[in-house]
Amino acid sequence: MNTIAIAAWVAGLVGFGLLVAGIALIHVPAALISAGLGLIGWAWLADKAAARVPLKPSPEGG
Repeated sequence: MNTIAIAAWVAGLVGFGLLVAGIALIHVPAALISAGLGLIGWAWLADKAAARVPLKPSPEGG
């Protein structure tokens, strides 16, 4: 993983945290709902990315 990818991941994590914290200042249940939706979206994106990674064939054949 290169530096740009790590920086983008950290920026996304900090941005998500700040978004949830800002919503929590207004209404805590809404912050929990938005955090849950964000985590569901993140899991969906991670699942799609994992499905695109080609599997390496085993040298033993199975």
